[in-house]
Amino acid sequence: MPTTRFGWLGRRMHDPNLWHFGRRSVAGGVGVGLFLSFVPIPIHMVLAVPCAIVLRINLPVTWAAVWATNPVTFAPMFIFAFKVGAWITGYESEASGIPFTATFDGLAAAFGDIWYPLIIGCFICGASAGAIGYLLVRGWWRFHLVSLRRKRIRRAQQ
Repeated sequence: MPTTRFGWLGRRMHDPNLWHFGRRSVAGGVGVGLFLSFVPIPIHMVLAVPCAIVLRINLPVTWAAVWATNPVTFAPMFIFAFKVGAWITGYESEASGIPFTATFDGLAAAFGDIWYPLIIGCFICGASAGAIGYLLVRGWWRFHLVSLRRKRIRRAQQ
């Protein structure tokens, strides 16, 4: 294996599982990508690379699945995650009547009030989305292989 200047990351980038479109690798990429899309910090793509390398799952699929969170979907996703977290933790806001100011201090004050239910909700929603995505890809892949096999058997019987 050729060595690169990127150390452990560079050596592992040559792993065939990172680039192979197999059932396990693609399903794992979708699952991890959907889980990471609920991480409430703007470095999803940076987190996707080491996760895909360590777990030996398809890197391009992981990157694509991370984009479930995009400029159009991030607000509804994180509002939903916050509501799930608030429901799980029993959170009730005392600050619902306080107007939000669009400054860094206003954002920090609002986040200081909602961080715990948001993190809990993001973890629950991310784990659920990742598991559902993984299982759907595995199920679809199995269905596709079974249908191809049935077609092959029908063709052979004719």
